Amino acid sequence: MDDGTVPPGGGRLDPFDPAHCIVYQGYTVLVARPDGAVLGEGREGLYDFDTRILSRHRLLLGDREPVLLSSGALSSDRWSACLQLPLPGGTPAGPRLPQDALEISVTRGVGRGMAEHLVVRNHSMQPIETDLVLALDADFADVQEIGGERRQQGEVKTDWDPAARAVTFEYRVTHGERELRRGLRARVVEGGSAVVWEGPRLRFPLALPARGRWSAAIHYESLVDGEWRRPDDDSRGRLHERWRRERACLETSHPVVGPAFEHAAEDLFALRAWELDREPDAWVPNAGVPTYTGLFGRDVLTAGWQGALIGPEMLRGALAILAATQAEEDSAWRDEEPGKMIHEMRRGPLAELELIPQRAYYGTVTTPAMFVVALSELWHWTGDTGALRRYRDAALGALAWAGRDGDRDGDGFLESVRRSPAGLKNQGWKDSDEAIRYPDGRLVENPLSTVEEQAFHWLALQRMAEILMALGEDGRAQEFLARTQELARRWHAAFWMEEEGFYAMALDRDKQPVRSIGSNPGHALAVGLVPAGCARAVADRLLAPDLFSGWGVRTLSSRHPSYNPLAYHLGTVWPVENATFALGFKRYGLEDHLDRLAAGLFDAASCFRGCRLPEALGGQGREESPLPTLYPRSNCPQAWSASAVVQLVQTLLGLYPFAPAKMLALVRPRLPAWLGAVTVRRLRVGDAQVSIRFERAGDGTTGYEVIERQGELRVVAVPPPDDVEVGGESWTERLARWGLEHAPGRIARAARIALGAENPIDD
Repeated sequence: MDDGTVPPGGGRLDPFDPAHCIVYQGYTVLVARPDGAVLGEGREGLYDFDTRILSRHRLLLGDREPVLLSSGALSSDRWSACLQLPLPGGTPAGPRLPQDALEISVTRGVGRGMAEHLVVRNHSMQPIETDLVLALDADFADVQEIGGERRQQGEVKTDWDPAARAVTFEYRVTHGERELRRGLRARVVEGGSAVVWEGPRLRFPLALPARGRWSAAIHYESLVDGEWRRPDDDSRGRLHERWRRERACLETSHPVVGPAFEHAAEDLFALRAWELDREPDAWVPNAGVPTYTGLFGRDVLTAGWQGALIGPEMLRGALAILAATQAEEDSAWRDEEPGKMIHEMRRGPLAELELIPQRAYYGTVTTPAMFVVALSELWHWTGDTGALRRYRDAALGALAWAGRDGDRDGDGFLESVRRSPAGLKNQGWKDSDEAIRYPDGRLVENPLSTVEEQAFHWLALQRMAEILMALGEDGRAQEFLARTQELARRWHAAFWMEEEGFYAMALDRDKQPVRSIGSNPGHALAVGLVPAGCARAVADRLLAPDLFSGWGVRTLSSRHPSYNPLAYHLGTVWPVENATFALGFKRYGLEDHLDRLAAGLFDAASCFRGCRLPEALGGQGREESPLPTLYPRSNCPQAWSASAVVQLVQTLLGLYPFAPAKMLALVRPRLPAWLGAVTVRRLRVGDAQVSIRFERAGDGTTGYEVIERQGELRVVAVPPPDDVEVGGESWTERLARWGLEHAPGRIARAARIALGAENPIDD
C-alpha cells in the first residue's frame, strides 16, 4: 500500500508454523504435523490445561505409514486429512491395478479433549486384510517446559479396559506438599472392529471387502481436578454462528482491510476461554495459542477495549473475572498485594505444584490501571451505569494499590519491584527481564519506572474521576483530578529529553532517565498525556527510520547496541502497541502519521495467510526483507494482535462512542488514499445500533452517511481532541456544551473528564 512492493492479499506466509497444523478450543490445543502425526517434537502434542496429554500419535496400516494427500483446518477447532496407502503386488484372487490403494480419512475436533473419526476405504477390486495401528503416548509435560528442561517428573501408569475399549494413561507427581493427578483416556466410542492394546499401540484388525469401508470414533478424554473432560457437542458452534450474525461487521472492496478485520473478529471468538465464562454475554479470550491459554489479565482487558467495536462481551467478561480474582492477601511468592489485579493464571503442572507462581501471579503494574480504563470504556460503549456501581470498589482498590505498594518511595511514579524469586523483573508493558536497558546496553535493575506505565496510571486516575462523577461522588472525583494534574506536570519534567524531542524509556532506581530510544512513549501519545506542543516531535520520532521498520514501530531503536530484530522486546514489532500508537496519532490530528503506520501494518497483514497478524513481527526493515519476518516463537492467533486490527479500523474511521449521552462521535474520519470506501454495519452504542458508510472523495476528504439506525443515537462529527493544528476551544469543551443541552445531569461533565478537558497540561 505504501509503495506497491507487496501485493495486497498475497497470503504467502503462515503466521504460525507451515510445518504444523493447529486447532484449538478453550483450554484444549492440538499441534500436529500436516498428516496428523504427533511425534512429541517441539510444540507437537494435544494439550489441555497447559499439559501435554498426548505426546505421540502415529497412524500405521500394518507396519507402513500412509502418504498425505491433503489436510487442513475446517475451522478453528476442527481438522481433517486424507491419507493413502498404495497396495503392492498381486493376490491369488487376481492382479493389482497401479491405482489400487487404501484411503484413510481422519477428522478431529478439539475442545475438552479431542474427538477423532477414522474411515478406511478399500479402493480395489480385491479384499484386504490388515491392521490399523495407533501408536500413543502421554508425557504430561507442562507447556512451559516444551523446548527446555523438564522440571517436574512424575509416574505414568497405563491401564487397558477391554470391556470399555479404553486405554488410560494416569499421571501422578508431587512437589513438597503439593500433589497433581492428570490423565488421558483414549476410548473407542463407536464402530470399528475388535480392538486390542499392545502397549504402546491400539490395534484394529481390518478385513475389508472389495470397495469396502471401515470406520471408528475415538475420544481422547482429559482428567483435570478429578473429573474426566469429554469432547463437546456442537452447541458452541451454534453460539458462534449467532454471535457472527449479531456482531458488528465491515464491508469494503479492499483486498486486505476487510479480510483482516473479519479474520480478527473470528479469531477473538475462536480464542474464547469457555471454562472462564461468567455469563453468555460476558466472556474472555485466551491470550494466544498454542502456549498462552488461561487467564492473562492485561491481555483480556486490552483485547476487550481494543476490540469493543465488534461488541462489549469481552469487556464485560474481563471486568467480571478480574474483579473476582483481585488480590486480597500479601504474598511475596506471587508478587501479590491487596488491590492488585491478576497478571497470569496457569493450570499446568508447574503452576499446580507451585514450582512457578503462575497459579495466581500478580506481577504487573499495567493491569490495575487497565482495569479502570476498561471499566470506563464499557460505560462509553454501553451506558451501563450498573457496571460502574458493581466494579467501583474494585477500581478504587486497584488505584489504592498503585498509590501504596505501586509507589513504594512515594515519589508519585509507579515502579517495577520483583519480590518473588520466580517472578518478573520488569512488570510494565514490556515484561521480559531484558527489555529495559541503558543506552550502552546494560540492564536497568529494579526498582525502575517506565514511561508508559505512568501514562496508563494517569489515564486511570482521569477515568476514575469520570466514573465517580457519573456515580454522583463529585468531591472524590475532584481528588483524582488533582492527582492527574500533578502527575502530568511531574511526568513531563522527569522523562522529556529536549535534545531528542522524545521521552526517556524509564527512570532508574536513582530517578535518572534511562535515555534509550524505544516504542514506550507512543503509549503516552495515545492516552493524551503528551503536551500538544511536543506531540508532533514524538510522532516523528516514532516513525524515524531507526524505529519504524516499514511494517510498524520497533520496540527498540535499531541504533541501540542491544537491538535484535528477533528478540522479544529488543527490536520486534508488536501489532498491539502499534494500533495504540495509531490512536495517539488520531488524537493529535496527525493524519499523515496515521496513514503511514496503518499502511505498514496492513501491508504486513497482506503477506500472511488469512491476512492474520501474529503476536510479533521481526524488526527487519522493508529494505532488508521484502516480506515481513516473524518473532520465532510467536503465538498465532493472538488475542491482542486480533483486537489491534479492530482498533486500527476504528481509528481510521474516527469512531468514538459515548453511550451515556446517546452519542457516537466521528473524530475527523479520513480514509487514506489506498482505502476508497468502508461500511461498518451493526455498530452497537448503548441500546442503539447504526450502520455508516464512509467514502473518500477526489479531493482527499472523507464523507459519511448513516444508512441504518435503530434506537436513539446522535452521530456527531468532531475534530480530534488534542488537534495540534487547532487552538482555542477544544472539541471536548464543545461536546460538554452539547451535553448540557442534550444529556441528563452530570453526564456532560463526566465526558469532559474522560477526554481530559478538565485537566489540561501546560506546554
